Amino acid sequence: MGFIPFLAFDITSTIVISIITVIGIYWFWLKPRLSSSNNSNDILKTIRPLKPGNELVGKPSVASHEGSFVDRMLHSGKTMVVFYGSQTGTAEDFAQRMAKQAKRYGISAAVCDPEECDMEELQRLIAIDKHLAVFCLATYGEGDPTDNAQEFYEWLREDGRELQNLHYAVFGLGNKTYEHYNAIGKNVDKRLDELGGVRICEVGLGDDDGNIEDDFMAWTTTFWENVCQKYELVINADGSSFISMRQYKLVDGPFPPETVFTGEIGRIKSYEKQKPPFDLRNPYLAPVLASRELFEEGCLRSCLHLELDISNTRIKYEAGDHVAVFPSNDVVLVNRIGELLNANLDEVISLVNVDEDAQKKNPFPCPCSYRTALTYYLDLTSILNTQILKDIAQYATEENDKALLTLMGSYSEEGKVKYKEWVLDGYRSIVHILEDLPSLKPPLDHLCELLPRLHPRYYSISSSPKVHPTCVHVTAVIVHYETPTKRTVKGVATNC
Repeated sequence: MGFIPFLAFDITSTIVISIITVIGIYWFWLKPRLSSSNNSNDILKTIRPLKPGNELVGKPSVASHEGSFVDRMLHSGKTMVVFYGSQTGTAEDFAQRMAKQAKRYGISAAVCDPEECDMEELQRLIAIDKHLAVFCLATYGEGDPTDNAQEFYEWLREDGRELQNLHYAVFGLGNKTYEHYNAIGKNVDKRLDELGGVRICEVGLGDDDGNIEDDFMAWTTTFWENVCQKYELVINADGSSFISMRQYKLVDGPFPPETVFTGEIGRIKSYEKQKPPFDLRNPYLAPVLASRELFEEGCLRSCLHLELDISNTRIKYEAGDHVAVFPSNDVVLVNRIGELLNANLDEVISLVNVDEDAQKKNPFPCPCSYRTALTYYLDLTSILNTQILKDIAQYATEENDKALLTLMGSYSEEGKVKYKEWVLDGYRSIVHILEDLPSLKPPLDHLCELLPRLHPRYYSISSSPKVHPTCVHVTAVIVHYETPTKRTVKGVATNC
C-alpha cells in the first residue's frame, strides 16, 4: 500500500480497552514459522481457523445429507464443488466467488471446507456427469497446508489413492518473497495428476506480494474458457448481462431475545458467563492491566506496550506465540453506513443460505441486529474486490455511478486500470464508495451478505511465560494515516 504516515496521539485507558476487547490464544506443539503469505493471505500456523460452534453459524445441516458432500450435491443438483484451504478467509472468499461465477454458465456449485468432508468421497464425485472439483489452497509455514486442509493433504499423499478421471483445477495462494512459494497448490495439482485426474486448467499461482486479486481474476478467466470448451457451454466474456444472484435470503423477526447474537463469536451468551477452555471458538475477555507509549513525546509514530491478564484461565503460551485479538469497528463508521443507506441499524434480522444443503448456513452469527453485524462481524475498512463492485452496481440510480462500478467490476484492461486508480490508489472502503457515489443505495441486508468477515488480528507475544505466566504482553504500532482523498483512516484493532 506504499508509505503510510503515522501520527502521535494521547493514550488513555478508555482507548486501550476499546482496542483490545476479546482475545483467543491457541498453543501449538510445533513452533510457528511463517513464510508464504502476509496478513491478507491466510497465515499464522499458531492460530486455528475460526469455526463458530452455534448451529446457526456455519455448521452442516442436520438433514439426512449431513455426512456426505456428494450426497448433498446430488440432492441439490450440483455438479461442481469448490474446496478451500483458508486461515484468514482469502481462499474461502475466492471459493465463494467461483461458485457465484459458475451460475453465469448454468453450473450449480457447492463450497466446502475439506475438514468437514469425507474426502474419500472424491472417488464418488467422478460418477457425476460433467463434474468439477476445484481447490483454492493457501500455503504458509515451511510449505505447509492451512489447518483445515491438513488432513486432506495428508490423505492425498498416502499410497493406494486413485482418482482416475477426476476433473479438477487448483488455484494456490502464496507469496513470492518466501522460499516455499505456493507449495501446497503446486503439490496438490501434481498429486491429483499422478492419481489419474484430468486437469481442466493449469494450476493458478496467486502472489500476495503482488496483486493476488488480479492473479485470481486472470486465472478464473482462463479456467472458465477451458470449462466452456470442454463442456460446450456458452461463455459471456465480459459478464455485462450477469445479474447478481443472492446466496442468502433475508428472514425478518421477531426473534426470541435469548436467540439473538450480540457480538459473540461462537456460543451465544458466551461472554456473559465465560468458561474454559478458551480458544478461537470461545475467546476470553481479557482485562487490560497496563498500557504505555513506547515512543518519545512528539514522535510522529506511536507504539503501545499492552499487558493482558490471563490469570485463572488455564491459558498457556510460549514466547513468540501469537495472540488473536477480536476487534470491533469504529462506531463512527457503523453509524455512517446507517446514515448513508437510511437504515434502522437496531433492526434484528437473519440471513439464511438459500441452498438448504450448503455447509455454511449463515454468513455470520444470526440472528443479530444490523448494528451488531456491522460492528463485530463485517469488515468495513478493507478494499472491496471487483466482484462486490459488480454486485452492487445494480443499485446505483445514476448512470455514471452504475457505469463506473460496472467497469471496475469487469475484467477489461480499462476496468483494471480504473479499479487500481479509483479503489486501490484511493484507499476507498465501502463507506468511502457510498459517500462518493451518492446514488448507490444497496439494501443493507444484501450489503451485509457481500462484505467480507471481520477477522481477528494476530500479534506476536512479546513476553516470556517464565517471567509473566499469567500475563500476555503485546507490542503494537498504531495505524493512523490520511488517504489521497483526504480521509483519515485508522487501524481496526490498533487505532486512536
